[in-house]
Amino acid sequence: MGCALPRKVAGDEDTARAERVSRRVLGVWTRRDGSGPAMSRGARGCDKGLTLATSGAMTFQRVRRSGCVGVLLGVGVSACGGAARAPDDAAAREAGADDASVVGNDAGATSGDGGACPVGPVRFVHDGAAPGAAVVHFLDAPRYPEARCNDGTPAAFFLRRGTGDAARRWVIYLEGGGSCITPAGCAARPQSLSSTAGINRRDGQTVSMTFSGIASPDPAANPDFYDATYVQLNYCSSDLWSGERAATPGAPTTDLARWHFRGRAIVRDAVAELIRAHGLGEAREVFFMGSSAGGAGVLANVDDVRATLPSSVRFVALSDGIYSVPYPAFDPVTQRESAAGETPPWVGTEARFAAWNPRGDASCIARYGAMSPTCNSSARLLATQEIATPLLVVDSQMDANQLGDLGVENPANAAMQAFAQRYAAAKRAVFPTLDPRYGLFSLFSTTHVLINKREAWASARVGADALPAAIGAWYRDPCAGPLRIIDAR
Repeated sequence: MGCALPRKVAGDEDTARAERVSRRVLGVWTRRDGSGPAMSRGARGCDKGLTLATSGAMTFQRVRRSGCVGVLLGVGVSACGGAARAPDDAAAREAGADDASVVGNDAGATSGDGGACPVGPVRFVHDGAAPGAAVVHFLDAPRYPEARCNDGTPAAFFLRRGTGDAARRWVIYLEGGGSCITPAGCAARPQSLSSTAGINRRDGQTVSMTFSGIASPDPAANPDFYDATYVQLNYCSSDLWSGERAATPGAPTTDLARWHFRGRAIVRDAVAELIRAHGLGEAREVFFMGSSAGGAGVLANVDDVRATLPSSVRFVALSDGIYSVPYPAFDPVTQRESAAGETPPWVGTEARFAAWNPRGDASCIARYGAMSPTCNSSARLLATQEIATPLLVVDSQMDANQLGDLGVENPANAAMQAFAQRYAAAKRAVFPTLDPRYGLFSLFSTTHVLINKREAWASARVGADALPAAIGAWYRDPCAGPLRIIDAR
């Protein structure tokens, strides 16, 4: 299957807006007529042999070398490759704008820093019985005093043992559930998202839980990972798994200091306990993942988690429902983008730092600073080479949560739907800047998070590529090349 160039959404004004987004987020500069482009950060280190393709008023350029897809862009670019999905590079170049998707996987990829790809291919062997029930374990206070929920109760995780050969394949999942940065917002959080008080305090007890999507124990629904050892970290810190702030004893509910924000300690200590008492240190493979707030937690913690495991462990990651780009809010008066300009995803950085004292990826912080836009925006962070772990990004281009942040809670009329589609086009214009070590599955959908919902997991598809199969294929060999499965309607 050849690659397709993303379509222009509507009119010169929208084309110009998409160009501004790509330039602002990624440091890309190109003239409107397609002349004189400069290389984006996503193309860093590539040879300068250029291939031009045009689609209407848009001009695209691809910069290629072995294992590298670089981008020089007008509005968007096909981030597709050769050997894995298309017969040859000529087929990719000949693909037109009428195709509905952009699919590619360049063979021979190296890691983003130019070194050898850090993980080798694997195969799935399913030779065991169906997995049993999950049990709950608490991070006891004497051993892990910092692993606290918002209200001070001990953090917890759920563990379901795998079977057969797959028992040494571990899937570790960070739950989602939003966040809070004000006393009123934190006080209004449901108990299940701020405390473990609602869980019977008996370590090792069986729990009755329904696991869906990539966590399902049903081989028909989840053929690749149903029998893996599955761990789900209970989200109760309201800080995107990044906070490092302890509560002040006796603080009133009107004071944010009343609550603990200890997401990083919970991740750190849960992994330590899994190694100490539950066999994680003997794992052959670990797939570290999360959705929504958990997807943000993956970006903040992934390389630190990798560093705690034996070097023999094959370690890759997945972040679901967290990729966003700067975009103007919806103006209910004009029914268009606000004249006030773009709303950057990192707009709440100062408030989050005041509330949680969060810490993200250590490499990014060392290079750019803890409060830098680069380290606090998923699009900017993943355009760098700071996260060393191979990572798959799962995305809905019109994510309902992201649209809600822009003032569109439900695209109920034609103007809102057109706004949502323009936001999707702005995201597609940014996708090519993903570092080659990161894969991408992007659906033209408003569904917020895809991997943990039964219906979304079963129905998410771009052309012939179903989400479960795409994740399994990427997991088998993430270093075959930069996977790009993009619904580019």
